[in-house]
Amino acid sequence: MKFSIIARSIIAILLTAGILLLLDLENRQSSKKQKQVKIAIFKISSRIVLDETEKGVIEALNERKYVDGKTCSIVRFCAEGDLPTGNMIAQNIINSKFDVVITISTPALQIMANANKEGKVKHVFCAVTDPYVSGVGITGTEPEQRPEHLIGIGSFQPVERAFEIAKLMNPGLKKVGTVWCTSETCSEACVKLAREKCKELGIELVEMSVESSIQVLETAMSLTMRGVEALWVGGDNVVESGIDQVINAATRARIPLFTNNPYNIYGNTLFGLGAEYQEVGKIAGNLSADILDGKQMNDIGVKNVVPINLKINPDALNNLKETWDISSFENK
Repeated sequence: MKFSIIARSIIAILLTAGILLLLDLENRQSSKKQKQVKIAIFKISSRIVLDETEKGVIEALNERKYVDGKTCSIVRFCAEGDLPTGNMIAQNIINSKFDVVITISTPALQIMANANKEGKVKHVFCAVTDPYVSGVGITGTEPEQRPEHLIGIGSFQPVERAFEIAKLMNPGLKKVGTVWCTSETCSEACVKLAREKCKELGIELVEMSVESSIQVLETAMSLTMRGVEALWVGGDNVVESGIDQVINAATRARIPLFTNNPYNIYGNTLFGLGAEYQEVGKIAGNLSADILDGKQMNDIGVKNVVPINLKINPDALNNLKETWDISSFENK
């Protein structure tokens, strides 16, 4: 009788232990299933092109059910144009073990890629002019021509078309000035194209370089004193951070500014021709969602994607000393 009571007690203990073990296993499996995905978004500065790109990234992620605070954690980082801060952000992203980082702009791509050479974090980039010359190991469009952990899209601004439009608006155009930062590979890539196109169109391209945005106004003013008939700004993060100063210089000289940024269209900015960056962001956001959903990165190449966006500013004509005809483009 006594033995029977002991045996029943042991059986009860074993059953209870088994149930507890099963519950613990279920809890651990449930916890694993519920582990929140961590997404980092890293942009080099706060300006409209990059903000629009970020907006598109978030929109696409939400559409794919990656919603911050609900199905995932999305942390946004911005270096505000400061490279040491950017380096700290990149290390933080790596140390915090994010599932994916989405970088916006060429400098953000370069900073993150250099910090993440071991591929500890999956990296998707966008709003990059020319990833193939960015120095991060991307040599071509095919999957095997990039680091395994690094994918994204390039969006090379339509530089040549911008000069063609300027020439159509003013057939007598002979001299265009540009301010650019020589330390930016994206800017250099745009200027190289501009040089070739200007030769073809019979335009003299007058170049002056800057190292920071605080030099932009003085440099742009110097260009206007050299008799340029228009100013042009390509894909340059430093100069675009000081775009108000370029517009200021153009306004004072009563000449137009044309850019490869379709967003800063005011003052003497006559037109902007570039990418629809919210759409660029959506493409990158969907690409990131694909990776988070389990798509293999080995099958994805690096392509150039430029959804064209042309914005015209008729009001700029009121402050130009020469005649520019926008009638062929105004309603397009």
